[in-house]
Amino acid sequence: MQSVQVTDQFTVTWPDPAMSQAPWVGDRMHFPGPTVQLAQHMVGAFQEQILSAPTLFANGYEFSLPPTIPDPPPDVVAGGLAVWHNDYAPRIRAFCERVREADFDGMTAPEAAAAMDRLAGEAIEALRLTMVVVKKFMEPTFVLLQFLESELGADGPILSGTLLQGSKNATAASGAGLDTLAAQAASSAALAEALKSGNFGNLAELPGGREFLAELDRFLNDFGWRAETWGAMHVPTWAENPAGVLDLVARYLAGPADGPGALGRRSTEQQAAALAEVESRLSGDKLATFRKLVAVTQEHVAVSEDRARWQLSIIGVMRLPVLALGRKLAATGALDRPEDIFHLNWDEAMRAANEPGDWVRPTARAGRAEFERWERLAPPPFLGAMPDISQLPPEMLPMVRHFFGLGMPSVSNGVVQGAGASRGTVTGRARVIRHLDESDRLEPGDIMVCVTTAPPWTALFAIAGAIVTDTGGVMSHSGICAREFAIPCVVGTQVGTSVIPDGAMVAVDGEAGTVTILP
Repeated sequence: MQSVQVTDQFTVTWPDPAMSQAPWVGDRMHFPGPTVQLAQHMVGAFQEQILSAPTLFANGYEFSLPPTIPDPPPDVVAGGLAVWHNDYAPRIRAFCERVREADFDGMTAPEAAAAMDRLAGEAIEALRLTMVVVKKFMEPTFVLLQFLESELGADGPILSGTLLQGSKNATAASGAGLDTLAAQAASSAALAEALKSGNFGNLAELPGGREFLAELDRFLNDFGWRAETWGAMHVPTWAENPAGVLDLVARYLAGPADGPGALGRRSTEQQAAALAEVESRLSGDKLATFRKLVAVTQEHVAVSEDRARWQLSIIGVMRLPVLALGRKLAATGALDRPEDIFHLNWDEAMRAANEPGDWVRPTARAGRAEFERWERLAPPPFLGAMPDISQLPPEMLPMVRHFFGLGMPSVSNGVVQGAGASRGTVTGRARVIRHLDESDRLEPGDIMVCVTTAPPWTALFAIAGAIVTDTGGVMSHSGICAREFAIPCVVGTQVGTSVIPDGAMVAVDGEAGTVTILP
C-alpha cells in the first residue's frame, strides 16, 4: 500500500513508470470518499493481504489492481454456510465485544498504541472471515442469474434478485428494531412530541422514556457500532452519538404510516410474485432446473447482509483504541483534539504515542487540511491503463457486472441509464446525499441519489421514494436493500450524483434502469 504524488486533477507522478501501464480502479461502492490518513493502513492491508490487490491512495482515494476473491477454506467447503452462522460470525462478534469492553483509557499512551496495532491485525483476520465465504453464497446466485437472463431476457437479473428477498437478515432486523423504537415512542404522546421537536435531553423523565431508552440501548448494542461506510473510520457511530437514530425515529413518527416493518412485508409479497412470474414463464426441464437453482440461493441475502454488518462493526469498534490514544495526546497538548489522530498516518500515530513532541500538532493540522481538500475533489474511475474487463478471470465477470456494476456511463437527452435493481416507477424530487449527516434533507418520497449505500444508510430507504446510485449492480447492497424495502432502485449509473441536479424532478424506472430528468 502506498500513496502517490498527484495533482488535484489526479495527474499522477508514478514512482515506477511500469505502474502507469496497469489499471488502478477505484472501488467507490465501498470507499465513496477519501479514506482518512490513519485508516489507509487498514484498508491497504485488507486489500493486499486478503484480496491480493496492490493498492494506492491518490488524494486519499483508494485505487487497486483487480482483486482476487479468496477460495473457501476446507471448513466452508465441507460445512457450507452453516460455518458462517455457527463459527465465523460468533468469532467476529466476540472480537467486537472484546474491543468494546477493553479499558484503553487506563493504559499509557505507548500501551494504547501497542493495543491499537495488535487489534488492527486481529481486525484484518476478522475481515478475512467475511471474505472466505463470498464464493460459497455468490456463485450459486450468479448461476441462477445467468440462467434466468438466458431464458427470460433482460429482466432475468432483477427477477433473480427479487427471488432472494423476504428472508431474515441483518438489514431487516435493523429495520424491525427502528420500527419497534418508533412504535414505543408513539405510545407516549409526550415522548413522541419531544422526539419530533428534537428535544433529546430529558427523555428518561417523560412517560415511557426509560423503557424507550432501554430499547434504544438494545438496538445500539446490536446495530450501533457500524461505520457509515467501509472507509469512514473517522465518522462517529450511532453508538457514540445516538442522535442520528433518534432523528430517524422522529422522522418515522412524523412521516407516513408505513415504516421499515411494513415495507419489509411488501418485500415478501414481491418475492412471492416474482416466484409466480418465473414459474409461469418456464416449463418442463427448464422449470425443474430453475427450482434446483433457486433452492441453493436462499442464504445469499442473510449472509451478504450479515457480512456487511460485521465488516462495518469491525471498523466502528476500532475507533475506540484510536480515540483513547487521541485523548491521551490531546491531554498533553500534542493534539488540538482527540479526533485529530485520524489525520496522522499509522506510523505517525505509533511514533506520537512514544515521542509526543512539538511535531505532532502541526502534522495533524496539515493532515486535516489535506483531508478537507481531498473531500472537495472528484476522483476519476481509474488511474493508469484503462481497465479491460475481458482480461479478468472468467469467475470475476459476474461479480464485476452484477455486484460492482462497473461500466461506461450513459446519459442522453436527460435520461441517465443504469441497471434496474428493484422494480417500480416513481416521480419525485432528487436529493443528492453524499454523507449520512446530510440525510435530514431527504423528505418522504424524495429520490435519494448517492454514490453508494451501506447498512446504516438503509434506514433512509423507508423515507425515500426510490434509490439511485453511481455504483453497484443488481446484487449490490443498494439493490438488495431497495428490494427489501420494496422501492424502485437504479444502480450503477456511474455519474448520477454528478449529472442529476439536487432538487430536480426525476422519473425513476427501477426495471428499465433509467432516471429521466424532467423539465
